[in-house]
Amino acid sequence: MNRLLTYLFRMALVAILAFITLPLVVVVAASFSPTSAVKFIPSEWTFQWYAALWTSRWLDPFLLSVELAVIVSLASGLLGVLGAYSVAYAKCPGHTAIMAFLLSPMSVPQIVKGVAVVLFLSSVGLYDLLGTPGLVMAHIILTLPYVVRMAATAMFGFDKRLDRAARVLGASVTQRIRYVLLPLIRSGLFSGMTFAFIISFNNIPLSVFLVRPGQTTLPITVINHLEYSLDPVLAAVNVASLLFILGVIILFEKIGGFSAQFHGGSK
Repeated sequence: MNRLLTYLFRMALVAILAFITLPLVVVVAASFSPTSAVKFIPSEWTFQWYAALWTSRWLDPFLLSVELAVIVSLASGLLGVLGAYSVAYAKCPGHTAIMAFLLSPMSVPQIVKGVAVVLFLSSVGLYDLLGTPGLVMAHIILTLPYVVRMAATAMFGFDKRLDRAARVLGASVTQRIRYVLLPLIRSGLFSGMTFAFIISFNNIPLSVFLVRPGQTTLPITVINHLEYSLDPVLAAVNVASLLFILGVIILFEKIGGFSAQFHGGSK
């Protein structure tokens, strides 16, 4: 019986991994298609579709998406730590209700949030903020709950005796936060910032309401291109984006060691 269960478990694991990886394999193979039609001919690989990415059509949206994701991850990290510190560490009055409020954007569909941001900007006479300013504001609203949740989880497990020891030794509030609290919650903070970067970089439902002509993010550019043609350059864009995101994850892991946040260990 145990052997049968082990065999079924392994078969299920293989099936899940195949379900996840096979689409990626198809996309990678299509990005080397020798013709404008999506084909995979092993003997006729070409890198022409990757060369096509080094044009303003694709490079400008990519740089805008990177700039947006960097700003959003840093802003969400700062605001998320402040919010998590208030509700999870300092336990301010009404901290439970405040935490629920900070996490509430996760329960609202992104399309609804996009429409709400556009209506808000137009109703207060700030319609000119559509574009990068509006995208930054909307993406912070979208990603802040993830940072707050990750940072708060790290703070809930924080040993307050360390903070008391630093206070007894004469450390100021700023010194205790900088040298005691932040290093110990680093994995939670960087895991939240990683989520914020990825969500902002890949976002479509919210961004589609806020982009302006000439200020289009990479995912929206892909959708617009897909409306008129399906060619291997889209596969090349997706492969390049995947490699970029993997590089960002590795960089954030090296800096913050956020994998400890998921398996309960320490860096």
